[in-house]
Amino acid sequence: MRRPGLFGACALVAVSTATAQEVNTEQVVEQVVVTGTSIRGVASAGAPVIAMDREELVSTGLATSSDLARALPQVLNLGADESRLGGAQDGAANATRVSGINLRGIGNEATLLLINGRRLAPAGIIKSLYDPNVIASAAIERLEVVVDGASAIYGSDAVAGVVNIITRNDFDGAETLARYGVADGTSQKIISQNFGFTWDSGSVFAAYEHNERDNLSGADRAFASQDRRARGGSDARPNLASPGNIVSGTTRYPLPAGPGTGLSPDQLTAGAANRFDEGRFADLLPNQERDSFFVDARQEFGRFDVWYQGWYSEREFDERVAPASGQLRVPNTNPWFVAPAALPSATFVNVEYRFLAEDADPRLEGYENAQQNAIGAGFDMGNDWRIEGYANLSKNRGFQRRGAITNGAALNAALASSDPATAFNPFGDGSFNVTNNPALVDLIIANRDTWGTSEARDLALKADGPLWQLPGGDLRVAIGVERHDNEFRQTLKANNVLPSGEITTKNILNRRHNTSLFGEVFVPIVSEEQAVPGIHSLSLSVAARREEYSDFGSTTDPKIGLIWRPIESLTARATYGTSFRAPSLVDTSEQIHNIFIQNLTDPNGPGGVTRGIYHNGGRATLQPEEATTWSVGLDWRPMGALQGLTASVTYYDVDYSDRIDVVLNTALTNASVYGPYVIRRPPASDVAGTAAFNALVAEFLANPDLQSPAEPVTNINAIIDGRRANLGSMKQQGVDLNLGYSVPTSLGDWRVGLDVAKILDLTRSIAPGLPFVDVLDTFSNPVDLRARASAGWRMNGWAANLYLNYIDSYRNTAVTPNVEVDDYKTVDAAVTYDFGDERGALSGVSLSINGQNLLDEDPPVVLNGMVSWDNQNVSPLGRFVSFVVSKRW
Repeated sequence: MRRPGLFGACALVAVSTATAQEVNTEQVVEQVVVTGTSIRGVASAGAPVIAMDREELVSTGLATSSDLARALPQVLNLGADESRLGGAQDGAANATRVSGINLRGIGNEATLLLINGRRLAPAGIIKSLYDPNVIASAAIERLEVVVDGASAIYGSDAVAGVVNIITRNDFDGAETLARYGVADGTSQKIISQNFGFTWDSGSVFAAYEHNERDNLSGADRAFASQDRRARGGSDARPNLASPGNIVSGTTRYPLPAGPGTGLSPDQLTAGAANRFDEGRFADLLPNQERDSFFVDARQEFGRFDVWYQGWYSEREFDERVAPASGQLRVPNTNPWFVAPAALPSATFVNVEYRFLAEDADPRLEGYENAQQNAIGAGFDMGNDWRIEGYANLSKNRGFQRRGAITNGAALNAALASSDPATAFNPFGDGSFNVTNNPALVDLIIANRDTWGTSEARDLALKADGPLWQLPGGDLRVAIGVERHDNEFRQTLKANNVLPSGEITTKNILNRRHNTSLFGEVFVPIVSEEQAVPGIHSLSLSVAARREEYSDFGSTTDPKIGLIWRPIESLTARATYGTSFRAPSLVDTSEQIHNIFIQNLTDPNGPGGVTRGIYHNGGRATLQPEEATTWSVGLDWRPMGALQGLTASVTYYDVDYSDRIDVVLNTALTNASVYGPYVIRRPPASDVAGTAAFNALVAEFLANPDLQSPAEPVTNINAIIDGRRANLGSMKQQGVDLNLGYSVPTSLGDWRVGLDVAKILDLTRSIAPGLPFVDVLDTFSNPVDLRARASAGWRMNGWAANLYLNYIDSYRNTAVTPNVEVDDYKTVDAAVTYDFGDERGALSGVSLSINGQNLLDEDPPVVLNGMVSWDNQNVSPLGRFVSFVVSKRW
């Protein structure tokens, strides 16, 4: 069913009591789902709802649930993304390349993902994330998004809002689809098949989809290069190269090309360093391949009905990453030791080195296998009362093999060895090591294998119906209870810890259970039939949920919603409520700890970087996040000459405290905010402070969770503690605007739309008592204005849609002085022709061509760290054109 007033094909904010009353309660057994409420036959409790039905999904030309959701201006790319670059909100912990959804940029984990109103086990092996792409797009009937706190209805995680994927079930026949898409450097292939059969008292629906996309190499995008001079920046290619450089203080002596044998001091002269471009070597997007299955079956037995829903998703990924590197301390015992003539008495040298030949094809690879099996039943008790319940078992098993790391203990022993048969030569391009001692190379080039399994077992029971008749209609209530049992297991096997290369194993187990009691009341205060002046209708919704957790106590969250229609065409709505997010079982697992030695973005460092340690992981003492949210809005659907016009505006306010987050590895760019989580090397004059700092660094270098080659203690100039913590508070206020106009003409049906997400204010405090800091329109934070405009036309089987996407300019705080980043505009389009159902061999055939970023706009220049673009706001994909053919049988 088309929902008028969509912005092109992506959004509608129109909630009214009239819409609520249009839901036929006799269709209960057909599983009519209304997101944002527990009561059948009423609308979400005053909250703005964005809905995309199947017709809208097809017309966008987008292929996956995450792509569709991210077409909404309210969905930001901060946090979890399949891009390798990580980014804000602990995006770097997305080890298995999940494509999450992040409403309003508040956080992936603050957006609750549901499938037909039910939770699913999270993905991720070192972070809990929810992947909307586990459901084949061929099985999706619609997406419903409640852009408002909803913990009173759904419990934990629904701080920023809820994304509910509603699947198909009432379908007869079969559909076959094939899609081929291409961009410069990559391509995508999708095939899907579904079947459906209905009868008087039941139905069966099944869908299968295969989706594969090639990797996108940084070599195929000029902006990916770390040599940023062409984009107005510096040459930020690391000096960790092959051959590398001998470094003494700030002076570098580039090593000559070749195997690194027989070198003399006279061949080493100070000069421009050898460099290596990680950005062009590695992949920007991984190769992904997914197979998805979905089944829905239901049967009525008079007033009793039963149903089953099951799905399985299997995704594999791999991507090329930059080879391992490090600054190696080479003593003069090494058989190939050489020092520059300027250092005649050196007993050791520091060599910046890249294991390019030894680690010729470094990969990061893994998989995510997810499944859910749910059975449920309902009973119509009479008088429009219904009781229903379900049991749900959901499981996600992920794996990542992390390459491009070294066995530091074995490497240091080989660097110090005086035996040519057991020594490592870092003075060349690595070819000598590969031919002279391949067994040693195999020992030094290591990997870490991590398996993570999340299980969720849920039981739910709910009853709802009318309690008594009021002048305005039926007072309806819902009451229910839920039980959730959750478990997270992780196994880490690594061969980079012991000098022998023997595999070490770490096992982690974390469990939790919680019980929820919830209730909701819908009060129709005034109805249209009462003919009250100034009140066409007025209704109130009140909901509350009590959660008891096994590990950190309890929480109670209410929500109040009011819907007032002064006239038939105008609806005013308001909500107020509290929400929370329980720390995930990954968040509270302290054994999850990762330590990295890397170049940290530092405006005060040479070339804008400094060498340091960044470590992250879980923390057992975490407490739940809490939020207070409220909103007010107007929806207008005029009649008469303006019929076909819809306009909606919503003002919202989110006050989010005790937020669980990590400090980014860019924390040195904002010392005034992140000072408590940063330790800098004291000046040399502070002897005691320097000794304490060196001792702390030595502890990190000896830790088995170190994933980088150990370097000299004196190399390290800063330590950033990125472990998860209740970092403070966030306040956000903003306005969502939706305009749409549909008009039939003799030249076809036309529609135009505009959807705007405007953040008015965004401030953060990183710890209790610290001042709130304005972070809106700054690097790694939300941009104040995002919009999507559209125009569509349909006539005689033809359909065409055009979209303009806009991201406003913002301030790049990763450089000093700060600079303005250009706004970003892209154009999408889709053209479809459907042959109809009476065209012989072409009956049921539909053809379409779709394009995203048709003008192939490059990302704006954003100098940060060693790159010149911002993957948190733009995609590296560029122009992507896809061709689709489908057939209804």
